[in-house]
Amino acid sequence: MFVGKNFVIWLVKDALRSVDTTQRTMDGVFASALESSTMQAYPLAFLHRVLDMLVDGYFPVIEGLENDGDEIEDALFADNSEASEISQRIYSLLNEVSDFKRAVKPVGQMLDLLMGRIRIQAEAVDEHQLELLRHFRDVKDHVIHVIDRVDDLRSSLENALAVNSTIVAERQNDDMKRISAWAAILVAPTIIGSIYGMNFEVMPELHWVFGYPASLLLMVAVSFGLWVVFKKKEWL
Repeated sequence: MFVGKNFVIWLVKDALRSVDTTQRTMDGVFASALESSTMQAYPLAFLHRVLDMLVDGYFPVIEGLENDGDEIEDALFADNSEASEISQRIYSLLNEVSDFKRAVKPVGQMLDLLMGRIRIQAEAVDEHQLELLRHFRDVKDHVIHVIDRVDDLRSSLENALAVNSTIVAERQNDDMKRISAWAAILVAPTIIGSIYGMNFEVMPELHWVFGYPASLLLMVAVSFGLWVVFKKKEWL
């Protein structure tokens, strides 16, 4: 968009859609000029109306992104949640938030430049333009509010990503505990069986009539004892 003293040039991609938008915007500017003596129909008024509509359109977008963030936080602590899927959703939403901020930030910078030029020419402009300056400040406040919400959402998503990584690590640690516990339970009878399978002639209980059932009983007892110990430690 190019704005001069007596003209406005608006470059658009969607011509049909933008013609209707431009007409409604101009109608609003002229309606404001008729209703208020402080808002007259000149290019700055038109620019203010366009920027105001643009920034107002940001609020539904940030609300939708925040709703997506809330859904991710709810799914984060669900028992049936897939950590990899949640990570993908967080990364995807972070990218959307970053893209949205890149779209919003230049609007605030543009408003700063515009208000700076109006201040420089403050002595040469009339009270209507000074009133417009106050309206531009209001639009800038809305932009700042949107950017603050975007930053808060990004921070929340980064925290959610860190929490998700912690949950994944805890689940992996629990899995390792279970694997280690069952490995220890299975190793105990294996050791007993391997000792009595060495085929030495001189070995206690080798020729004892109850040697075989006693060995089996010892294997079961040791395995059960280990199972009880790991169960109490909540490894199983």
